[in-house]
Amino acid sequence: MGHTSVLSTRRISPRGSPPNLRRTPPKFRKVLVLKEKRPAEIEDPVMDELLLSSKLKRVDSATGCVSPRVASSDALPIPAPTTPRQAQKAPKTPYVILPACDAFEKFRSIRRVSVDIGGTLIKVVYSSVTDEELPEESLNGNTRKYAYEDGKRVLVNFKKFTDLDRLINFLKEIWTDRKSGDTIHCTGGGSYKYSEIIMKELGVRLQRTDEMRSLIFGVNFLLSTNVDESFTYHHDAVGRNKFQYRPIAADLIYPFLLVNIGTGISILKVDSPTSYERVGGSSMGGGTFMGLGSMLTPAQNFDELLEMANRGDHRNVDKLVCDIYGGAYDELGLKADLIAGSMAKCNRFGELPKKQAHKPEDIAKSLLLMVSNNIGQMAYLYGTRYNLKRIYFGGYFIRQDPITMRTLSFAINYWSKGEIEALYLKHEGYLGAMGSFLDEDGKLDD
Repeated sequence: MGHTSVLSTRRISPRGSPPNLRRTPPKFRKVLVLKEKRPAEIEDPVMDELLLSSKLKRVDSATGCVSPRVASSDALPIPAPTTPRQAQKAPKTPYVILPACDAFEKFRSIRRVSVDIGGTLIKVVYSSVTDEELPEESLNGNTRKYAYEDGKRVLVNFKKFTDLDRLINFLKEIWTDRKSGDTIHCTGGGSYKYSEIIMKELGVRLQRTDEMRSLIFGVNFLLSTNVDESFTYHHDAVGRNKFQYRPIAADLIYPFLLVNIGTGISILKVDSPTSYERVGGSSMGGGTFMGLGSMLTPAQNFDELLEMANRGDHRNVDKLVCDIYGGAYDELGLKADLIAGSMAKCNRFGELPKKQAHKPEDIAKSLLLMVSNNIGQMAYLYGTRYNLKRIYFGGYFIRQDPITMRTLSFAINYWSKGEIEALYLKHEGYLGAMGSFLDEDGKLDD
């Protein structure tokens, strides 16, 4: 049995950048995405803006304490500028400001580039330097130092590609001072498959980092460094209340379960920054959604398939409990609108061949729910097996899509009776690339 029927879904955001990018005012906003520009939906605010709102609640994952995302009364005072500051310029890509410390000081003079080449997407994380104060610095109450003595700040920037040629052309544009002795950090299956091409085209060495190790490095770093990295989704809430930041103190992060959804699925139990174990997985992940979607619908890419799913009505193709029993099955506690069989209404055996075909939007919706439901139930089972109360979902499958997040959250809450929490990550698709960026112990290819 599956998840309760989704009767209406309001489009929250077009697919694109992780919600950490500064935005221009809504009336004049052009939505920036990692792949290509897509028109903004005027009637709906983008989720990036919601997640950056100073009115969005923070609910501490360990204590349950609620606080707004504004500077606290006991925070360090903000010194008044002695001279007017010019208008701030946000970087052209989504970014995170690195704390000013010895570990990251070298990136003030040396650019670091890391790439995670998966079976579907290529994710890039690279450093840059700015001497301008950025909005995120004041959101945490000015309790963390971001600027070095000379006023410089080091950022990590995030970008994705769908093919290797575009990646290489982009890196040639931004990494103009690279030398033959420089190194690009690389992880994922493509770090083996495309290593020779990358080294030849860029004229640098390649340092390969272990995929699982990079994944753990990335999620550990972002959870402990980027205060508002994780959030929960609440479908029945209104407006900004649909999203709540779920920060947690660095010493209380562990243990947790990480469900990384890429082409397939890997499930990892993380006990500490250095102790983790892959406890399970599945072949039915983002690759399944894309593969079946490309066969069953006219969608040309992942984004189009998700757009179709947002417009579809899965009840036209899924068989519900009420379709079998005429209503709810009270003896088993099954609601009438629970999915009994995904795409079961598509069965044409024994019927006339002229029967009208099902709409591709409905098929896309059913397919998304089918994959998401299975991921949610599997995550719950592993969480229960290891007695873990927090499950983080990563990988570029989710894309902060409201249908996917609602389905996963419903599944975790339904099966655990509210005892396990489903959490999402701003930089969900960049965990491996972020970890490879930080890993200094990879295998070097010349």
